[in-house]
Amino acid sequence: MVEKEYIKIAKGCREDLYRFAVRYTADGDGAWDVVQDALVNLWNHRDEVEAAKAKGWLVRVMYRQMVDQHRHEMRFQAIAPKLATEEWYCQHDNYELRDAMQQALGLVPEQQRAVLLMKDVEGYHYKEIAQLTGLDETQVTGLLYRARVNLKKAYLKLNGDKL
Repeated sequence: MVEKEYIKIAKGCREDLYRFAVRYTADGDGAWDVVQDALVNLWNHRDEVEAAKAKGWLVRVMYRQMVDQHRHEMRFQAIAPKLATEEWYCQHDNYELRDAMQQALGLVPEQQRAVLLMKDVEGYHYKEIAQLTGLDETQVTGLLYRARVNLKKAYLKLNGDKL
């Protein structure tokens, strides 16, 4: 990959990568850090990555980086759902529902949450999710089902019958 291809890829997909990172981390500043680290990593591996596969490669690197970061945080901090930043809330009308869903999503196990966000929010297909996470499509299907069940249970546990 030459420098012009790298710049085109970086400019073309950084917003999509940022949205994915924000939904997973619920931290706007941390999401930009993850995106920047992934883009630096792509530059360092530009000779090994094909331009056509660069976006998928970046998503995979970011996913693994966020999982590693989450595991690191879990070792040193108490388990607590991560809430979105105030800037994120300002973009939406129904703050209470968004807050409740974000809290419930924070209680879903990390791998299930990642698969759920990739499928239901980002719109990836099962095959793409399987490639990005290194799982089989059947495993992705099972994780997605369990994620939805766990999200519903967490929401009901936190909010009772306020559906």
